Amino acid sequence: MTAVQAIYDGSVFIPERPCEITKGSKVTLTFSSADSSFCESEKKLAAFRQLAKEIKEANETDPLPPEFDEIISERVRLREFNL
Repeated sequence: MTAVQAIYDGSVFIPERPCEITKGSKVTLTFSSADSSFCESEKKLAAFRQLAKEIKEANETDPLPPEFDEIISERVRLREFNL
């Protein structure tokens, strides 16, 4: 059994530290009352870590189609209109 401390942001649990749990794993949650020493900055830090993880995962995939290089290499002429 592995214990993981996490923060609940209203929709998901965000682990305080990286943990190796396979996606789709079935888990059992045990709740305890919040520690009074747990401050707002720790919640923000956990949210930042989660955001950084999601950005890293997004950067590992190629979001642009193969045609992008061809499209971007074409010249574009912009005209200014006076209205």
